[in-house]
Amino acid sequence: MNDSIMKAAHILGDLIKNDPACTKLNAALEDYQRSEELMGLIGEYNVQQELLMSSADSDESVREKISTRTDELYDKITTHPVYTAYMTAKHDFDHLYTEVMGEIEFAITGERPCAHDCSSCGGCH
Repeated sequence: MNDSIMKAAHILGDLIKNDPACTKLNAALEDYQRSEELMGLIGEYNVQQELLMSSADSDESVREKISTRTDELYDKITTHPVYTAYMTAKHDFDHLYTEVMGEIEFAITGERPCAHDCSSCGGCH
């Protein structure tokens, strides 16, 4: 890679790093990692998943109890405010990243990447 491309990549990286979507994601990730309650739920969920997989030969009522608990934990995790804030921030950052990559692709090829929304497309398939 030549120096001009390297410098441009670093400038773009700094711009992305300083975008509100990135700073929001970093803050949400810190909250996610620091949440003892959420980490406890995720840890128990993982243990229950392992139990469920290893209980294939167990009594059906045992498997049902494990499955019910796993579902309860999943619901608690995915509705936990720290988790939902992280997922929202991640979605927003992923959207920004996809747009940036699409613009780079357009700058290189002169063609917009497929958005899989055929209503705005001349046909890629």
